[in-house]
Amino acid sequence: MITLYQLHWSHYVEKVRWALDYKGVQWRAVDIEPFSKREMQHLPCKTTLDSGHRLHTVPAIHDESTGAVLSESSEILAYLERQYPSPALYCESRTEREEMAQWVRWFDSDVGLAARRLAYTQLALEHPGYLGQLFVPHITGAAGAKGFKARLAGRIVGGVLTQRFRFHCIREDRVYERLEQCLLFTARRLGTRRYLVGERFTAADLTLAALLRPTAIVPYFRDHPRLQGLYEWRAALLREQSREVRAGYEAAVHDVRQQRGWALGSVSWIQQRAEASTLTEIPAPSAVRNDQQPVAGWPLITGLLWYRRLRATCGLDRTPYSRPDELARGDR
Repeated sequence: MITLYQLHWSHYVEKVRWALDYKGVQWRAVDIEPFSKREMQHLPCKTTLDSGHRLHTVPAIHDESTGAVLSESSEILAYLERQYPSPALYCESRTEREEMAQWVRWFDSDVGLAARRLAYTQLALEHPGYLGQLFVPHITGAAGAKGFKARLAGRIVGGVLTQRFRFHCIREDRVYERLEQCLLFTARRLGTRRYLVGERFTAADLTLAALLRPTAIVPYFRDHPRLQGLYEWRAALLREQSREVRAGYEAAVHDVRQQRGWALGSVSWIQQRAEASTLTEIPAPSAVRNDQQPVAGWPLITGLLWYRRLRATCGLDRTPYSRPDELARGDR
C-alpha cells in the first residue's frame, strides 16, 4: 500500500494518481491542510524551492512495502518505474528514455508552473468563493462557494497565493508568452504523431495531459485557434486511459461565467496570439524548478491588500462567454 499526500485539485497530484492507477498499485489518499501541511510534518522529505527555502510540498508518497518516502511528481514516477516496472511508463531505448526525461523536466518546470499561476489567477478573480472553499472549507459555511464567508476567505487566500506564486509578476515574467510558445511547439509535435516519444504511451504523455489541465479555465489558451488539436489530443487520451475529463473547478468557473455572460478572457498587453512557436528544440533544464516563495507578514491582514494588488496588475479584461452547459469542447 502506498500513501499519497495530496491536494486533490492539484495537477501535479493528478500526475501521480494517474501513474499509480496505470501501474495498478494499491494506494490511499491523505488530504492535507493546504497551508500548514500538518499531516506531512512527520515525513523526512522536503523540497528545495528556487528561493533556497525547504518546504514540504505535494504530492508526496510513503510506500509501506519498502519504507520509501518521496516528494516531487517526477521523482515519484521514477521510483514507481523502478519498483513497479510493469506496465512500463518509460521508453525502452536509452535515446528515447533520455528524450522522454527531457520532455518531462520541461513540462514540470515550465508548463506546470505557468498553468498553475494563470489558473489560480483566473479562479481568484472570477470565483474567489470557490478558492475559499478549496483552501479553507471549514470556515465557508453552509452557503458554500457563493456565500459571503467563502468569497471573503477566497480573496484572502488569493492574496496569499499572489505572494507565494508571484501572480502580480505574470506580465513581467512573460508567463502567457512563454507558455504559448511551449504549447504551440508541443502541438506541432503532436500534429504528426500520436505520442510524444516513440510509439506508445509514456510518462511524457501522462505529464503533459495532467499538467495541461489548469489551462482549461484560462480562455487565452482554451480558445486559442492553434491549440484546439492539442486539447482534442488530451481529451482523447483521458478517455482512453479512463481519467476524469473535467476537474471540479472547471465546472464551477463555467457555471459562474454562464450566469454572468462574461469571462476574463482578454490579456491587455498581448495584441494578438502567436501564429507559431519560435522554439526549434526542446529546452533542456538540468533540474525541475519549483517557483513557490515564502509568504511574509500576517496573511490574514495582508491577504486582502495583496488581492487588490492582483486585481490592479492582472491585465485581464472581460470578453463575452457562452458555451453549452455540457462544456462540449474537450468532452466530446
